[in-house]
Amino acid sequence: MLQHFKHLYTDAIRTEALRRFALTPVSLEVLPDASHSYVYDCERNGSRYILKITHTLHRQSHHILGELEFINFLADGGVTVPRAVYSHSGNLIEKIPAQDGEFIAVAYEKAEGALVDWRDWTPQMFERWGGIIGKMHAITKEYEPSDESARRRFWHEDADWNTDIEVYRERPAFREKARRTRDWLLTLPTDRDSFGLIHSDLHQWNFFYHDGSILPFDFDNTHYDWFISDFTTVIINVVNCQQHHYRRGEYDYWTAGVPMTEHEFLDYFFTPFIEGYRQHNRLAPVWMRHLPAFLNRHWLTFLTDSLRDPGFGNLTPEQQAASFPWRTLSQSWDEVINDYWNRFTFDKYA
Repeated sequence: MLQHFKHLYTDAIRTEALRRFALTPVSLEVLPDASHSYVYDCERNGSRYILKITHTLHRQSHHILGELEFINFLADGGVTVPRAVYSHSGNLIEKIPAQDGEFIAVAYEKAEGALVDWRDWTPQMFERWGGIIGKMHAITKEYEPSDESARRRFWHEDADWNTDIEVYRERPAFREKARRTRDWLLTLPTDRDSFGLIHSDLHQWNFFYHDGSILPFDFDNTHYDWFISDFTTVIINVVNCQQHHYRRGEYDYWTAGVPMTEHEFLDYFFTPFIEGYRQHNRLAPVWMRHLPAFLNRHWLTFLTDSLRDPGFGNLTPEQQAASFPWRTLSQSWDEVINDYWNRFTFDKYA
């Protein structure tokens, strides 16, 4: 996404954003893994902060405001999230004019801790991971945005569900799969105990671990969806990563030296994860039975995004298989069309 507005970004915009939040950069280097924003490590009065600058081509200001309000609502409810902080003028967002459109600057407290090394992960960690998601789901039931314009999008407003886009028109079988999935989702209940504002992307690279607590960040994809959907990103990421290392004989990763198949590892992970979740929130048993279908849905949207990405499509199969999720487009296609995640059952957790 940065390439779409890189030509509009200048040192003067960065300087103005720093001035408005009264921040001093620790370094002028953009932090790694910043795909949608220019992100900087900063300090003010001895405390550390993160400054993010993005363009309205990526996200409109009212949607960003909705994200920040939600983060602070979670923090007020006791969730260990880094708070969004106010600028010198008392604003959560600052709009900085550009040659075309405008940039939006926001700042957060810097989360303590670090990403957890896979070798060190334990069932206790998995339980706390489930616990933080359960706590967020319980709290979000009471959340309402300050203004309707700040309300985050609903799942069906995502471009992935517009089956008239080119990626679907060129692939009739894929288009039909997306249509059937969307139509099924539209039949599901959206009551407050099963549906609400979710993080949607709390995989292992989107939280820090510090003194036994999980600190989520990167709420950029926050939207209204079924709570069970928050499980899918987590499960798909951990299973794919563990199996990648399992195939390489690297058994220290994730499982403390014990080799495990996909099904064995999923049980090893999900048992403490769902126990942690249920300490704060409970879902009706039917949602465990729906979980394979939601995993297939997530895999479908992942493939849609990959097919829409010309950079990924131009890679050789060997290059595609060398990075997460360690599959070629052809392999992902086969798994989506054949409902790969139906191989797993979650009935015993219902």
